[in-house]
Amino acid sequence: MPKTIPGRLSALMIVVFIIQFVAFLFTLTMNGFGAIVGFIQVTPFTSLLGLMFGVIGAQKEKGKAKTIPVISLSVGVLYVIFWLYFLYGWSFGR
Repeated sequence: MPKTIPGRLSALMIVVFIIQFVAFLFTLTMNGFGAIVGFIQVTPFTSLLGLMFGVIGAQKEKGKAKTIPVISLSVGVLYVIFWLYFLYGWSFGR
């Protein structure tokens, strides 16, 4: 478990990422377009917080506790990549 506040906040962001992913999958089964739109609306805020807390937590933590901020950072980057793909790369007309 992380010992610093940014490390603990990055652990909280991992929980938020998991909740966001489960909500995306749940809405994907009901309405695919609505799931993508919801993902596009929410992801910039959650991924930005995950990136910030991940970077700050990775700098402040030491040892094994550094893995949680690094995971938060990598999941934040992955969410940004998916957000950019859905925003600019997805073609709804095909």
